[in-house]
Amino acid sequence: MSGDNGEFGDARGIEREYGRRRTLSVSWWQIAVTVIVGGNIVLQVTTNPYASRRWYVIALTVIVLARVVPVMIYRQRGRTIVGAQGITAHDAIQTNTRAWHDIYDIRAELNANGRIEKAQWTTYVYGNDGRRTRLPYFDDWQLPDFHAELADLRAVSALHRGMAWELRPETEDLIRRRTRNSKLWGAVYVAAIVVVCVAFVVMA
Repeated sequence: MSGDNGEFGDARGIEREYGRRRTLSVSWWQIAVTVIVGGNIVLQVTTNPYASRRWYVIALTVIVLARVVPVMIYRQRGRTIVGAQGITAHDAIQTNTRAWHDIYDIRAELNANGRIEKAQWTTYVYGNDGRRTRLPYFDDWQLPDFHAELADLRAVSALHRGMAWELRPETEDLIRRRTRNSKLWGAVYVAAIVVVCVAFVVMA
């Protein structure tokens, strides 16, 4: 299946590809605001006569670029490829491949960034180790028949794997543990940004 040409492939086949069919899920106004803020920061870096204040401006510049650049790369590179060997997810930077024997489940989940992105549902592939990988462009913003497509993929891949999708308590515990850790690191990241912003306001 090709997500770029807007055509659904053979629903009975395992070979399929999901790419960008519609505009980015992330709202363009947010990218525009980020670019404006980033431009202002760059202007301050180049014109601020106080060299001692440049460190936090540079830090904010790095944060802005870390937000904008991956989004633009993801737009061109993001892709999910399903084949006989497993599932490959191409995001902005990394390529993650999971062989079928390493895949525990394929799940649709409510998008945690629902207030930012247009997609309400997105898809994750979970490994037997509890790690999850988001499948680029496999969401209800890019796929009008998202839930039907996911159900078909699960049915076909179960036949391909030679086993049904079954829940295992030990793996579910791993998933919950990794989810908690992920939320913790996310909170640390947000706190770091707040500290930098506060330092920028105080020292400006």
